[in-house]
Amino acid sequence: METKFMISRDDRNTPCILCEPDRGTPLRVVLGVHGIAGSKNDDIQKSIAEEMTLFGSPVLRFDFPGHGENEEEVLTLRGCVDTLLDVAEWAAERYPSVRDLCIFATGFGAYVTMTAMQDLVELPMSVRLVIQTPSLHMDQTVLNITHVTPATLEAMDMVIFRASRPLGFTYSFYEELVDNPALASYPLPFLILHGQYDDYIPMADILQLRDLNDRSKLVIIPGASHRFLEPGAWDMVLDLTRDWFDFGQVLLTEAY
Repeated sequence: METKFMISRDDRNTPCILCEPDRGTPLRVVLGVHGIAGSKNDDIQKSIAEEMTLFGSPVLRFDFPGHGENEEEVLTLRGCVDTLLDVAEWAAERYPSVRDLCIFATGFGAYVTMTAMQDLVELPMSVRLVIQTPSLHMDQTVLNITHVTPATLEAMDMVIFRASRPLGFTYSFYEELVDNPALASYPLPFLILHGQYDDYIPMADILQLRDLNDRSKLVIIPGASHRFLEPGAWDMVLDLTRDWFDFGQVLLTEAY
């Protein structure tokens, strides 16, 4: 069953979709966290929801500020972190007996989730995290996709990125990313999924991220590019994600 609703906390109003299994008592709840210029209705987020509800887990998807149906126009890192925490707290309140909060986050969503991790681990549920094609240096990613330099962005104050919805990147947002200290360490293991032929996020960044936590696991998806569209690639992502959410480890696959 799929339900659309709004989470309203402080001055934030976050559009959400909750997919719940038809029956059974869930052991975990899953949050789907989209990437930059994406939304809760991305094919990736829909696929995760279909897969996880099939195996008995409620799945909650939502839109970051400036994305999808979220009417907030100003994109800030702090605003995105607070939005994620609003959604996670709502899930903890709705499912007080659930033991695990499982998060599947991609790209910018992974960056926001890792930034919020110190707060997420304070929730009354254990956190299990899978991050797909994460960007460790999001400040540089913003410059790359908008084709501007820091000086140009500072002079313009805002540059518009044309996607399914025009997204404004301000210089103050860029400064938040540059000054973000939260990526220094992580208090729990996590699984990184990265395509073998991803030409968008450098492998050096992925290895650096893995090395921040010696309990993290990295799986390179053979033959896959950034969007995992190659035959069999996405099926492997789903299998690995289920393993991590179920057991906190990957099975039958070499991790690095």
